[in-house]
Amino acid sequence: MRYQTGGRVILDAVDLTVKSGESVAISGPSGSGKSTLLMCALGLLKPVSGTVHVHGERIDQLPGRRLLKLRRESFGIVFQAGELLPELTPVENVAIAALLSNFSRNEAFTRAEELLAELGVPITSTDTGTLSGGEQQRVAVARALINRPSIILADEPTGALDTAAREAVSDLLFGLPSIWECGLVVVTHDQKVAARAQRRLLLQDGLLIPAAEPSEIGAVS
Repeated sequence: MRYQTGGRVILDAVDLTVKSGESVAISGPSGSGKSTLLMCALGLLKPVSGTVHVHGERIDQLPGRRLLKLRRESFGIVFQAGELLPELTPVENVAIAALLSNFSRNEAFTRAEELLAELGVPITSTDTGTLSGGEQQRVAVARALINRPSIILADEPTGALDTAAREAVSDLLFGLPSIWECGLVVVTHDQKVAARAQRRLLLQDGLLIPAAEPSEIGAVS
């Protein structure tokens, strides 16, 4: 897959396949195109060449409504800042994703409560904005899971967290593939977070290549 804008090549011959039950971490310098890669995967940006497939369906050619439906059904997304609505309760923030996918109100709220309980988030009437950073990211993960997606995309999900919360959220995220039988792609600058993935890749100069193992970083030959 190739993507460019304004004459600048952002992604060049990028090839990535993620299987169910697999976790992949992608690192790279700021501006290297990591978030652009996720946007192409979601069909929000279209590559100038190459294809993007989900379950064998070519999403870069889908019409708007069909693409939106597939995105809601197949992808779960976790952002760095959560992108939650702070004035809503945790249950409401999670349930809204199911309501947008045409679940009944009762099923959406029941599943939201079950997910939050499973992920250790207090089910209260408290506004989400009053929760800790780690709790908010757990709400974001619950929202990403509620439609039982085949793949979770996480863009710097621990970047705004303290050490303890970072470890807890990392434990949660990298446990998802085996428990939920989904694929996981985590974009991160944090090498400790990246090291938890089954595969570690580096995006640099538009190319996606295997990342050096932690023991190789800084080695002198």
